[in-house]
Amino acid sequence: MTTEPFYRVSLTYVKSKIPDSVLEQLKGEAKNILDNPNQYPKFNHRLAGILEKEYLSIKSKLILEPYLIDLANEFHKYWNQWSDDSGNLPRWNIDNVWMNFQKKYEYNPLHNHTGNLSFVLWVQVPYELEDELSLPNCINSNTPANSLFQFVYTNLEGEIVVDKINVDKSYEGTIVIFPSSMYHMVYPFYTSDDHRISISGNLSEL
Repeated sequence: MTTEPFYRVSLTYVKSKIPDSVLEQLKGEAKNILDNPNQYPKFNHRLAGILEKEYLSIKSKLILEPYLIDLANEFHKYWNQWSDDSGNLPRWNIDNVWMNFQKKYEYNPLHNHTGNLSFVLWVQVPYELEDELSLPNCINSNTPANSLFQFVYTNLEGEIVVDKINVDKSYEGTIVIFPSSMYHMVYPFYTSDDHRISISGNLSEL
């Protein structure tokens, strides 16, 4: 699995793409959840998102475990280039893994996670980014943000900085792993009646 590290002094994450065969398994799990929601524990009460449908998914955790461990190790090795750590790889525990079914107008406000590392993986993106960014609320804005995933942090000069990920259909199967303490948010989309489906979770060092 090819990884793509992103580094700034105040923001570091690792981005990768899971195999198509794994993505299809996750899409199958998403369909099972939508078809049989009563068989999956709802997780909304533990999350910040203004989303109606968020469910724990043990199967997603099992499917993703080897990829998450590899990515966590990649993040650890990359971060150690900039720290005094000895470089010994930690043992990781994957905490709760849940699936988000985001509908039109729903969003995730600014928040962070528990654990050491967190991740998001996009399973289904139902809209075209160009359509989202061409809506009036974006055309008239100097910071168009419809449908974006965005990190918010303070740089070394004390300035509040936003760093956006332009999530579109090409991001299906893309996974991003980042420090759990990093604040981030998800903007609503407006041009599709289908779900944007993502999987999130946290990892802790043992």
